[in-house]
Amino acid sequence: MDLVLMGSTSKHGGPDADVVVDFMHAVQAVLATADETFGVEALESGLEHALAIVQKNPESRGRFESEVIALIDSPREGVVELVSFLMHELRWEAIREAVSEGISHPRGDISNIRLYEAMLDAFSDSWRDRDLYRRFF
Repeated sequence: MDLVLMGSTSKHGGPDADVVVDFMHAVQAVLATADETFGVEALESGLEHALAIVQKNPESRGRFESEVIALIDSPREGVVELVSFLMHELRWEAIREAVSEGISHPRGDISNIRLYEAMLDAFSDSWRDRDLYRRFF
């Protein structure tokens, strides 16, 4: 079974499809762990793995951004931690804009604004949750 990525599959996703599939597998593992556990300690190795894939494949940034934005549009358990961790390190403007859009023009559950605010905070050097992760001690 192929992993569906933004309307395509790994067989039809282009030259960077394999790394994007790897990234999405890492993302899904983080989200599954978040569903099963409490606290970020259990998530950190998966978050590091997802970040490493992105950092090793800068040519696929546009695809990675699209996948992260799709997650932001429907936040679930683990998405805030994933986006915050990645973006504290990467600081991608397209992601900042998508998160800001969720605050300015909320769709669906209005309580998601708090989740968007938490993600946006990660773009700051003084991100309040940075001490939860070993990488940012």
